[in-house]
Amino acid sequence: MSEVRQYSSAEGVGRLRIGRYQFRPGVVPSLVFLVLMALLLSLANWQWHRAGEKQRLLEAREAHRQAPPLVLDRELPDAVSDRFRPALARGHYLADQQWLLDNRVYRGQAGYHVFSLFRTTSGRQLLVNRGWVPVGHDREFLPELPLPVGEVVLRGRLDRPESVGLVMGTPPLESLERRVVLQSLDVAALSAARGLGLMSLTLVLDERQPGALQYDWAPVAEMGPERHLGYAVQWLALAVALLIIYVGVNTRRIEPKED
Repeated sequence: MSEVRQYSSAEGVGRLRIGRYQFRPGVVPSLVFLVLMALLLSLANWQWHRAGEKQRLLEAREAHRQAPPLVLDRELPDAVSDRFRPALARGHYLADQQWLLDNRVYRGQAGYHVFSLFRTTSGRQLLVNRGWVPVGHDREFLPELPLPVGEVVLRGRLDRPESVGLVMGTPPLESLERRVVLQSLDVAALSAARGLGLMSLTLVLDERQPGALQYDWAPVAEMGPERHLGYAVQWLALAVALLIIYVGVNTRRIEPKED
């Protein structure tokens, strides 16, 4: 039968002997092991909870995508739960200023997404993503972007602008130029900088709507719950590997003469 003995030592945390093997970890390696193990388990637990949150969010969002259109003349969209929901707005475009979101590629060609101000019949203001336009031969000359005149009804989907790549510097949100090129567009920051009182989400126009340009909208795929579960499994696997290494490094075979 295998023999199990336990000892204490001033040089280590303790000794545990099982048959011809002895487990004798040092104090410093044991402290490092405990800290790393706690960190890995907390990361795995965090990713597990994030997976549950994402699953609930996706279920709520899918329910909203199938919901009837949100009438922006009467209702304000929620920045999280109403994203991707169909919506309609009655009112007129404001030709004061337009924002061109840079680094948008359509069929291999560089261009902009064009955002224009729109005021509903109830006086609320929002940004309308009218679609894509090409850069042209020279970036020094911005494209002319005429707007419909008079009252119109717009239909589309609610979304938020997404920046592409690394954003350098501060976006010129306070600029009063008629057309402003941006690397990123934060609706809340723009609303605060210009005192516009914008809705939290923009309206991405459907095709063949008044003022619509080239349709180029695809919802940005966010990290789904399965990715979070995958990360949780990875952190747990690292925790198991750390345990195996800790035990293996601090365990040695006892030679007969040592007995």
